Amino acid sequence: MRNIPITIGAMVLLAACGVSTQQEVQMGQQEAQQVSAQLPMVQDAVIENYVNALGQRIASRTSRADLQWQFQVVNSDMVNAFALPGGFIYINRGVLERASNMSEVAGVVGHEIEHVVRRHSVKQMENAQGANVGVGILCALTGACQSGAAQAAINIGGTAVFAKFSRTDEIQADEGGFNNVMRAGISPRGMYTFFQKLLAEEQSSGGGGATAGWFADHPGTQDRLADIQRMLSQVPASELNGLQSNDSGFATMKARLARLGPAPKVQGQ
Repeated sequence: MRNIPITIGAMVLLAACGVSTQQEVQMGQQEAQQVSAQLPMVQDAVIENYVNALGQRIASRTSRADLQWQFQVVNSDMVNAFALPGGFIYINRGVLERASNMSEVAGVVGHEIEHVVRRHSVKQMENAQGANVGVGILCALTGACQSGAAQAAINIGGTAVFAKFSRTDEIQADEGGFNNVMRAGISPRGMYTFFQKLLAEEQSSGGGGATAGWFADHPGTQDRLADIQRMLSQVPASELNGLQSNDSGFATMKARLARLGPAPKVQGQ
């Protein structure tokens, strides 16, 4: 580890100079390997295929349709979702269990897609000053972190950074996600109703419970609801009514969810 401070400085300098799309994808791949190793995934083809097809439908109509988008379901009843650089999107089982229709799932997916479209994680790195972030960049770009201490650095400087965005980032992801689902022919009303649902659950639980992670990672939800309502009011009702809110695959997916055993406890829950 003696040479790491020098290498970190070089990697932070690289970040300051700009991260290419290829490097972004490499970072996402490295982090995705860590996520797969550390988090349990839903192993059900019907559920996985439904979320992947919905995600591909939305992502294919964005300005970054050329990325090799991947969508996976984390087997956790905690309500959360996160995006890694390069098009790796993760939706917790808890999101699917609380969704009432396809458009509510689409709103969450469209939001996370927009984080990647706007390269929010990459911009964090380009502005990063801390050594921990530098270690995360080093690990992601070079794959040099093999020891236990270095693997811990990935958690500190990598996924922890990628999973948390600023309030401004979240507003941008809402606005872009709103447009993403509309371009895919899906009603953005689901984004509003799902946020309403989470806010009600959070308030009834006193800020704890299964939604705690969502509000920690997605700040300002109450104010963002008003912003989404404003956007909805600017779209003619006739146009909104012509967009898809549900599909037959949603009911099938929900039935498969109901057959799954209890979600395993994930570290930190």
